[in-house]
Amino acid sequence: GPQTIIVRQVVGEKEKQKVLDIHVVVPDRKPSIEQIVDVFVKNVEVNSVDVITDKVIVRGEFEIKAIYVACLPDQPVHAVEIKHYKWTQDIDIPGARRGMDADASVVVEFVDYDMNENSRGYKYKHYDHMNCDDEDDDDECPPCPPSCEEEECDREFDVSVVLKITAKVLTDRE
Repeated sequence: GPQTIIVRQVVGEKEKQKVLDIHVVVPDRKPSIEQIVDVFVKNVEVNSVDVITDKVIVRGEFEIKAIYVACLPDQPVHAVEIKHYKWTQDIDIPGARRGMDADASVVVEFVDYDMNENSRGYKYKHYDHMNCDDEDDDDECPPCPPSCEEEECDREFDVSVVLKITAKVLTDRE
């Protein structure tokens, strides 16, 4: 007689952005920040994908690492990390039902940081570091970052992270 063939059918696939603003505080055991060198997100992963009626719930985590020049006379380089920063995103997929298989992936689309505008780190990020000593460039040259005595070092900054999460729901059909 005829045989039944079961095929995997995609019920739906969608992507959605997750925007996160994360406040980072440098631990007391570390020196404050003179200037941030780089901020990046690493070890981004999806931990679970749950299907409910017409929706997929994707959960995961990542780490943030900031490398900075310490506000100390010899200006050593330090790092501050946030491990296991958790995120959750729901994605509408019409036709999804509990018990169906689902898969999800995540990529980092954007990472940036900002600091208190009265801090030295803010000045380093936002001022152009052209040669401000040239007398010919006075009209085009923005003010140079203030010296260490004029500005405060800071222990806090904010990181903006944009994730792109893609989810797919599958089911077996005869």
